[in-house]
Amino acid sequence: MSDSRSARIAHVLFLDIVGYSRGTSSEQSKQIELLNSVVSACQAFAAAKDVGMVRTLPTGDGMALVFLSDVLAPVRAAVEIGRALAGVDFPLRMGIHSGLVLPQMDAVGRDNLVGEGLNTAQRVMDFADAGHILLSAQYAAWLQHFEEWAACIHPLGEGTGKHDQIISLHSLHGEDFGNTALPSKLANKMKQGSSAHGEAVTPRKRIALLYRPNLLPDGNVLRTLEERLRTLGHDVFVDNQHKISPAWAKAVEDPIRRADAVVAIVSPQAMRSEMLEYEVETAHDQFIRTGKPVLLPVRVGADDALEGTVASILDPLHFFAWTGPDDDERLVAELLSAITEPLKASAVEIKLEPVGGAVPPDSPFYVARDCDAEFLQALNAHESILLVKGARQIGKTSLLAQGARRSRDTGSRVVVTDFQKFNTAQMTSDETFYRLLAATLARQLKFIYDFAGCWDDIFGANLNMENFLRDVVDSTEEQLVWYMDEVDKLFTAPFASDFFGLVRSWHNSRSTEPDGPWRKLTVVIAYATEAHLFIQDLNQSPFNVGRRLNLEDFNIQQVIDLNGRYGGPLTNYAATESLHALIGGQPFLTRCALDALATNRETLPSLLKNAMEDEGPFNDHLKRILISVSRLPEVGDYVRSVLAGSAQPHQEPYYRLLSAGIVRQRADGKIVFRCELYRLYLSRHFGPFQ
Repeated sequence: MSDSRSARIAHVLFLDIVGYSRGTSSEQSKQIELLNSVVSACQAFAAAKDVGMVRTLPTGDGMALVFLSDVLAPVRAAVEIGRALAGVDFPLRMGIHSGLVLPQMDAVGRDNLVGEGLNTAQRVMDFADAGHILLSAQYAAWLQHFEEWAACIHPLGEGTGKHDQIISLHSLHGEDFGNTALPSKLANKMKQGSSAHGEAVTPRKRIALLYRPNLLPDGNVLRTLEERLRTLGHDVFVDNQHKISPAWAKAVEDPIRRADAVVAIVSPQAMRSEMLEYEVETAHDQFIRTGKPVLLPVRVGADDALEGTVASILDPLHFFAWTGPDDDERLVAELLSAITEPLKASAVEIKLEPVGGAVPPDSPFYVARDCDAEFLQALNAHESILLVKGARQIGKTSLLAQGARRSRDTGSRVVVTDFQKFNTAQMTSDETFYRLLAATLARQLKFIYDFAGCWDDIFGANLNMENFLRDVVDSTEEQLVWYMDEVDKLFTAPFASDFFGLVRSWHNSRSTEPDGPWRKLTVVIAYATEAHLFIQDLNQSPFNVGRRLNLEDFNIQQVIDLNGRYGGPLTNYAATESLHALIGGQPFLTRCALDALATNRETLPSLLKNAMEDEGPFNDHLKRILISVSRLPEVGDYVRSVLAGSAQPHQEPYYRLLSAGIVRQRADGKIVFRCELYRLYLSRHFGPFQ
C-alpha cells in the first residue's frame, strides 16, 4: 500500500512576468529584482514566512508561492502584490489553485515540492493576461465560503489546457485589483463558437461513489465526497435506490461502467458487503475491457489487511486514507488529483522521437524537473559556476541543452565542450590539452586568435589558457556561458587539479578583480562521479563554491506528464504506479517503456512481464549494466552486498555504481538499487547460487 502521509494540501499562487523572455538580460534582472522586493514586502507572504508556512519556488520568469496552511493567504497576497504594482509598468499575471503537493529532497538535502497542486496552478495562470488573477474551480469553491471575497469571484467557463486538460476558470477582480477583461485565450475560444462568457461549467468527469449503506463513518465520508464533487461540477452517481429489481441492477451497473472514475469507500465492516464486492468487480471488469474507469479506493478506519475478491483487486492500488473529519479537505484534493490528471489518449497524432541520447531543447518530450527553474534563474543572474550532477542517463546533457538555448535567447555567447570527444592521446599532456581546448572554443565562437604570437611557452599551459580566455571574454560586452559536459573524463588526467584550479580562480577573480572580464563568464559543469575522490585540495576546486544542481529520477507526477506527451498509452493512475514501481522514474527507461507502449510493440502487462527477459523491452540496457558490474570482482561482490542489504557507502565500488546510476543511497543511509528492475535483474545473475 502506498503511503500518502507525506503529501499535503497547499494553496498555490503562481506569478509570471508576461513577455519576460523578450527582454534584455538587464531588463530581466530588474524585473526579477522588483518582483522579489514586492513579494518580500507583502504582508500576507511575510506573515506566512514568519511561521514557516510558505515555500518560494523560483521559475525563471516568476515564482510560485506555496502556502501550507491558510487558504486565504494566496488571494490576499495576490491582491496586495497587484495593488503594489498598479502604478508601475509591470505586466504580471497570476493563477491560484489548492491541490496536492508532495515534498521531495534532493541529494544535498534541499527540499523541493512537486504535485498536482503546482501543475494546475501554473495551468490556471497560463490562461491569464497581464493584470489577471485567475482561480481554479477548486479554489473558487473554497473562497466562496468567505463573504468578503464571494462578490469578487466571476466565473469564466472552461479552457483547454496542456495535454487537453479541461480547466474550469474564475476571475478575481474588484474595484482596485484584478483585470475585468475576458482572458484572450478564452475570448479566442468564444470567437470559434465555444461556450459564452459566464455560462455554467459542464461536468468534467463522471464519478461513481461505491459504499456500504447504513455504516458510520462511511456514510459521512460519502456525503462529503458527493457534496464537494458536485459543487466542483462533476457528474456524481450514488446508488440511493432502495427498491431492488432488474431495472435497479442495470441502473447500478451502467453508471459504473460509464464512469471516468470509481471511488470505493472501504472499511473493515464494508468489506463484508457482497453488493460492494459486486460493484468493485464491475468497475474492474470494465477497466480490463476499456482502460477505464480508474478505481480509487478510500480506506476508512482501521488499516486491516483486506481479504477475498475485493482484496485481489484493490491491494495493488494506491489507497487514499481517511481517519477523521480533519482529513476531508485533503481527501477531496487527493482524489481530484488522481481523477483530473490527464491520463488519456491525445486527439492529436503524436510524432515520436528516437529514444536515447540527449533530448533536444525544443522536443515535446522534454520534462522539466525541480532543478530546471533554479538552473535557468542562476543563468539569468550570471552566476559564476553552476554544477550539474547526476547519474548516467538521467538527463544532464538535455538540461545543458535547455540552458544553452536560454543563454542564446537572452543574448549571451555560448560555447559547449563535450570532454567525451577528447581521446586519450589528447589528454596525456597539459600543453596538448589546453591548445586543443582553446582551438575548439575559438572555432565555435568564430574568434580569431594569434596562437603563434600569443601562445608563449614561457607562460606554461595554464597561463596561456587563461590569457586566451581573458581575450575571448574581453572581446565583447556580451556574457559568455561555457557549458562543459562529461567532465568526469578529466578527473583522472594528470593535469586535472591544475585545470579545475584554473576554473576556481576565475570565480575568485570576480572578487579580487571586480572590473575584470570574469564577471561576464559563467561556467556550467556537468558530471556524475564524486569529484572529491579525485581532487585532493578542495580549496582549489570549483566543486565547493558553485551552485549545486542535482538531477533526480522522474517522480510519478512527471511520468504522468510524459505519458500525456506520448499520447496517453498509460490509461489510468494505477497503470502509471505499476510502471513507476518497476523502473523508479529512470528517465531513459521511462521513455523506452512509453515508446514501446505508444507504438504498440508492448502492452503494459507484457512489458511488466517481459521486463527482465533477454529479448524484452530493456534487454540492451540491462546487458550493458551486467557487463559493467561484472568486469571487476570487487564490484560484483559489492552488488551481492547490496542484494543482501549489508552494503556500506564510501567504498570505491559504491562510487562506481552510484555514478553509473545503478545504486542510490536512501534518506535513512541504506544503499539500494536505483529501481526495482535493476534489483530483480541483478539478483538473477548475482544471487546466492550464481
